[in-house]
Amino acid sequence: MKKLIFPLLAASLLSVQAFAGNPKDRSYKFCDDITRIDKLLDRSRESVERIKREGLNVERIVVSKDRRQLYLVSGETLLRTYTVAFGWNFIGHKQFEGDGKTPEGIYTIDYKNAQSAFTKSLHVDYPNKDDIAYAKSQGRSPGGDIMIHGLPSNPAKYERISKIHPLDWTLGCVAVTNAEIEEIFALTKERTLVEICKVSPTK
Repeated sequence: MKKLIFPLLAASLLSVQAFAGNPKDRSYKFCDDITRIDKLLDRSRESVERIKREGLNVERIVVSKDRRQLYLVSGETLLRTYTVAFGWNFIGHKQFEGDGKTPEGIYTIDYKNAQSAFTKSLHVDYPNKDDIAYAKSQGRSPGGDIMIHGLPSNPAKYERISKIHPLDWTLGCVAVTNAEIEEIFALTKERTLVEICKVSPTK
């Protein structure tokens, strides 16, 4: 019986790994099938303290424009889900400075800012070399300063924006509430992958 059980367990583990993909692999995309997010082990109701105590690291931030959700993923585990606001012109990939679009594709968190004008922020390394090359070919700037951030630190701006969030209000960033950015900031390290999924053609 044992001879039968162990091969079955090994096959089961391999199938789970094949399904999940490697969150650190840039070629692997949840955007190819966003429903894979729904099949992850959901631990989003557990406290940040417990997650950190167990040593679970956010390996990938997945942002779905269709669902208007941001997911913190660790291996085959879903750590958190948040409703987000995008740039005011959110459909389509960001190409130029001032276009109001939020980038799409695979990027990285290149630094964190605990003293942000938007409470706390995680900076996304847009534009990449392809973004720069395309904007240059059009004689324009690709823009930058794309972040995952909270609501404005300035009290007057906070009062105004907090009334409309999560309607789209940013210049191209991905915005969450202040309580949510505190969690994201605590759980996410620099060099974490960020995958931003485009709006599907049927939307």
